[in-house]
Amino acid sequence: MADHDEIIDKERSKSAFKYVEDVAPGLRLEMDLDKIHHTSISDFQEVQVIDSYFGKTLVTDGKTQSTAHDEFVYHESLVHPPLFWSALLSGTTESDGTRIPGSAPKSVFIGGGGELATAREVLKHNSIERLVMVDIDPKVLEVCKKYMPEWGGEAVASHPKMELIVGDAHKYLMETEEKFDVIIMDISDPIEAGPGIA
Repeated sequence: MADHDEIIDKERSKSAFKYVEDVAPGLRLEMDLDKIHHTSISDFQEVQVIDSYFGKTLVTDGKTQSTAHDEFVYHESLVHPPLFWSALLSGTTESDGTRIPGSAPKSVFIGGGGELATAREVLKHNSIERLVMVDIDPKVLEVCKKYMPEWGGEAVASHPKMELIVGDAHKYLMETEEKFDVIIMDISDPIEAGPGIA
């Protein structure tokens, strides 16, 4: 006899569950919804982890945040250019116009970043001595660690160079005396009533 999950999967395979997202006026994505790993409502937003055409997908307030298919493109592009530019711009210019790179960044602040993938990419830089990440939604952190550990998970969250704070990133930056070599903002799009609107 089939177990409960097998029965549910068999019944789901007969149906036509779709994931639909309005991307822009006149542009809608529609694809098969293969599985719902998690769905909940936090104090800030609706949080879902689903499987779709793009693989495992984090969705908040009905908007795709990251997918297994291409999350690396977003997170690598968000992190590596500013870290490399920081080293270059902290250098000096010789009298002949030659640019001598400065020191690689040692401290980084991430605002948001609940998937932990931005932190994962920052920690690939050996020069990093301190990483502070402030995300407002503990539910996103919890869900991503549980259902998307390949994005960074507990290994990144508990990394000795990382300080993970649940709170308001803007408020933290306004109140801290600490200076950072690089600041990266990885927050949700500012949609009505979402956490990125403030």
